[in-house]
Amino acid sequence: MYDTMNLRNMEIHYNIVDSNLFQSNEADGFYMNSRDLELTKELWQKLHDTPELSGQETKTKAILKEYLTNYTTLSVVETLDYLYAVYEEKDQPTICLRADMDALPDGAGGVFHGCGHDGHSAALFLGALCLERCRQEGRKIGKRVILLWQQAEETGEGAKRACPVLERESVSEIYGCHNIPGYPLGEVLLRKQVFACASKGLILDLHGKQSHAAYPEQGINPGYLIAGIVNKLPLWCKDHKKGLTMASIIEIKVGSENFGISAGDGRLCLTLRAHYQKDLEALTETISAYAGQQAEASGITVEVSETDAFPDTVNDTELTEKLEQSCIEHALPYTYLPKPMRWSEDFGWYQKKCRGVFFGIGAGEETPGLHTESYCYPEALLEKAGTIWDTIIMH
Repeated sequence: MYDTMNLRNMEIHYNIVDSNLFQSNEADGFYMNSRDLELTKELWQKLHDTPELSGQETKTKAILKEYLTNYTTLSVVETLDYLYAVYEEKDQPTICLRADMDALPDGAGGVFHGCGHDGHSAALFLGALCLERCRQEGRKIGKRVILLWQQAEETGEGAKRACPVLERESVSEIYGCHNIPGYPLGEVLLRKQVFACASKGLILDLHGKQSHAAYPEQGINPGYLIAGIVNKLPLWCKDHKKGLTMASIIEIKVGSENFGISAGDGRLCLTLRAHYQKDLEALTETISAYAGQQAEASGITVEVSETDAFPDTVNDTELTEKLEQSCIEHALPYTYLPKPMRWSEDFGWYQKKCRGVFFGIGAGEETPGLHTESYCYPEALLEKAGTIWDTIIMH
């Protein structure tokens, strides 16, 4: 999930702060110390060395549970799809902080943490250590806190499956973040309203009639219908102008490499994305309706299916401003992004259930892009991400 726009040419306004801003300061409410950081780095290395694909994160959850039970007294709840820890304060509102944990295929038959979810999970553990110290010292923070580690973000399914936690624990606010290469290390990246696009995979399977290549008129080749759809995509995307709307061609397949046969079957796979969910659904309907009408007129049957659906990630304005104020009060560097990210995040499923904020954290201006073979979550980002979580927890 990475936007390939030229980050350095974006118009950005910075909050200039002291370079020592991330030093732990218990008097200022930050409860991170050197022991916490060393434990977190140790956890991160274990997670980094144990990458698991979406829906298969059994070892990852076991490692997280081990650290939570060994180093905190927080209540820990585990299900097939997620793990969460609970910090209790009676008769107080409940907030939730969320991290993801799944990894990616590496293109060579292996698995690697090419999106930094190992770092996300480890950084949230710093939040657990902060809450544990509050509990040990009898310090009240005026809220209950749920620390949620979900599976399967990369497929868009994990957050949907973890949404019951929000109702079960009476969560009123939820916060999530993602590291983003191309920005200064530790900079908080904010946006009101839409932070990231809605997207989905759209698959059209077309079945016509095979014939001899010398007599194509005796068959029904779906390649022409596929070509017609592809040619109309730019126009259809322009018709939905509330925000960005786009279609990426992922796969086109018609027949096989047999030069004596005019194809009878074809497949078109597209990734559709839009700033706004309504625009995404309108584009989906336009493509599906055209395919259905043309297929019926041509004697072709068409099967339409969807996969990897992500909702738009839409931030609550009031909570975003509250997070901005916390950045100002605690000298955390931040900037507002001028436009939504093109990639998608399943965090949007939570925001359909309660108010929430999703924000970015700069992963370094020279850090390789997400999902690239050379990417690795920067170890130095753990402390900075942990400080942001501590800020949200304590203030």
